[in-house]
Amino acid sequence: MRTAKLSSKSQIVIPAEVRRRLDLRPGDVLRVSVEGERMVVTKKSELDPLERLKAFGTGRWSEAEEELERGRTESPKQSGKANQLDNQ
Repeated sequence: MRTAKLSSKSQIVIPAEVRRRLDLRPGDVLRVSVEGERMVVTKKSELDPLERLKAFGTGRWSEAEEELERGRTESPKQSGKANQLDNQ
């Protein structure tokens, strides 16, 4: 475990080894939280978790979303899927 000293301006220097390992660069945004008696510093991703999830699914799930939407408005017989399901 590495240590860091708090300056008179309440700043800390993240040890070089930690910066390299986490690929921290000048200007990166870090999140600071308190867990019990610990301060936890984590690198904030450019997108929040929900946005990352949305970005991951871009294009991949659009066909499935379309199918789900059709299923809400059509019965299997209307969509032509009834026979496909029966033949599986």
